Amino acid sequence: MKNNFRFIVCIFILIFSSCAVFPDEGNPYSISAEFEMEESSENYEICGVNISFYNHSDISVKEFVVVFFLFDEDGEPAQECSTQLCFDIEKVIESGEKFQFCLSLDSYMTVIPQSKLQVDYLYVSKIIYEDGSVWEDPYGFAAFR
Repeated sequence: MKNNFRFIVCIFILIFSSCAVFPDEGNPYSISAEFEMEESSENYEICGVNISFYNHSDISVKEFVVVFFLFDEDGEPAQECSTQLCFDIEKVIESGEKFQFCLSLDSYMTVIPQSKLQVDYLYVSKIIYEDGSVWEDPYGFAAFR
């Protein structure tokens, strides 16, 4: 199932990459995430995701929206929660600055996961800068080119 999802995303990227959909400049951010299930965490009771966001732009970030999917160890969509998770993060991040934080997934879990889940198809769909300008990539195309 995960491979089918990636295949569909790749097809969309190939179709749209020949058009002027992507800007010539690089991605204004980089992001990584890791699923966590430690017993003694101050950030969550069941599980969470540790995220690192780096602002590559010349302008300070005021707010951004992070999107990702969770998969089980076999690469299938996680049954423990909805497959797409979307979080609005309000944090001033200066140009060239890295911001690390943990998102609690407790309220999204329908059952406690039996094993660690995998974070995949992680991207930022929107960035609002302090000067009021907005960068958007609603489907994550820029993150996977």
